[in-house]
Amino acid sequence: MNAHNLPVCFGIHSVMAKLRHQGTVSMLYLSPASSARLSALEQLAIEQNIEVIRCERNRLDELSGNGVHQGVVAEYRPRPANQSATIKQLMAGIDTNNALILILDHIQDPHNLGACLRTAECAGADAVILPKHSACPVNQTVIKVASGAVESLNIVLVSNIANALEIIKKKGFWVYGASDSGDSELFETDFRGRVALVIGNEGQGMKRLVTGACDMLVRVPLFGELESLNASVATGVCLFEIRRQFAVIERDSGKDAGWQN
Repeated sequence: MNAHNLPVCFGIHSVMAKLRHQGTVSMLYLSPASSARLSALEQLAIEQNIEVIRCERNRLDELSGNGVHQGVVAEYRPRPANQSATIKQLMAGIDTNNALILILDHIQDPHNLGACLRTAECAGADAVILPKHSACPVNQTVIKVASGAVESLNIVLVSNIANALEIIKKKGFWVYGASDSGDSELFETDFRGRVALVIGNEGQGMKRLVTGACDMLVRVPLFGELESLNASVATGVCLFEIRRQFAVIERDSGKDAGWQN
C-alpha cells in the first residue's frame, strides 16, 4: 500500500493513459532502469508537476500487488465521472445514425472484462454498458488489461440489463445478442443503423430476460471441436464485423453522393 492510501495503476500503457488525463496522477514511481518509454513517462510527469520517485523492483512489486508493472506505478485520484452517467443521459449524447454500443451481461473474469473494454475502445464503440451488481467491477486488474480504454470509454453502470435494453430500443437501436444458438450467422447478418451488441457471461451466456430483450441472436461460426469462444474473443470478432459493415455502408454512400453530383 502506498503512503497516501490512493489507488494505483501500473504498466506503461495504463500509466500513460492516466497522465494524458491531467490532474489525476499524484505520484509516479519509476524503476532506476532507463528506457525511452519510461523516460517519456517521467518527462510527462515533470511537465505536470507530478513528483517522481525512483525505487527498486521490490518496492514496485509491493505497490502493484506483484502485478506486471513494467517498471512504473502511479498513484492517482479516481475519476468516476465516466461511469456515473445514466442510460438516459447516454442516449441523449449519441446523435449519430450509425452508432455502436456494447453491453456486457455479467462478465466475471477481470481479464475478460479488461480485454472486452480494450476491444470496444479500439472498435470505436460509443459506449459500454455494465451491470452494477453480480459482475466483475472495473478494478485495477481490469484497468491494467484494458490498457487505457477505461479512461476514454463512456462506461455506464445499470441495475438491470434487460430494462436498459428496452430504453436503448426506444432510441432506435437494434439489439443483437451473441449466442451459440443464434438463428443468424454473424457474417451473414446485415448490421446497419444503430447497433447494440450483447455479450453474455463466460459460463452461462446471457441471462434469460436479456436474451428475450434482444431483437436478434447471432452466432459466430466455429470450425474446430470446441463449442464456444472466449467472451473477449467473441466480442472482438463481432465488434469488428459490425464496424467493417459500417465502413462499407459509409463508403458506398459516399460513392452514391459523388455519382449524384
